[in-house]
Amino acid sequence: MTPTSTSVDICVGTIVFTDLVGFTEFNDVVGDQEALAVLDQQAAVANEVLGRSNHEARIVKELGDGLMMWFVSAPDAIAAAARFLGSLDRARLGGSFPLSVRLGLHHGEAMERGNDLVGMTVNVAARISDLAGPGELLVSDEAIDAAAHEPPNCVFEPIGPVSVKGVHDPIWLQRLVT
Repeated sequence: MTPTSTSVDICVGTIVFTDLVGFTEFNDVVGDQEALAVLDQQAAVANEVLGRSNHEARIVKELGDGLMMWFVSAPDAIAAAARFLGSLDRARLGGSFPLSVRLGLHHGEAMERGNDLVGMTVNVAARISDLAGPGELLVSDEAIDAAAHEPPNCVFEPIGPVSVKGVHDPIWLQRLVT
């Protein structure tokens, strides 16, 4: 029997990946229940931020201690990612959230596969998140360009081209200045 191709829809938007820095070690020290409470707190902050978006946005899936979020609008994605980072940083500094978060953001086409999204835009966004340091939001120039018609109230500093695993061409990145 030969596999049949599945019908997929192609959509254009912005992917945001989050990752809690040091989560595995934290989980080892505090145990599963407290670690789960941190994941719940992260999801609550994400849902609050998504609720303030002007266009379609959603959590696509939870990935261990991270999230994959989708935004139709690049300006909404950038603004929401900055709010998400700010909320968790303030909570961490205030003692109510124990870990730093890192985020990566990329804009382009993705293929819908059920409730999931796949494709190079998703892969690149994940790789960008891997490059971010604790408390850092890295954004591709594609996302910055896609937001040019309605720039979010954020300041970025250019990082320049970086090589990412599995991607032939370098990705031009910028860092949110906080």
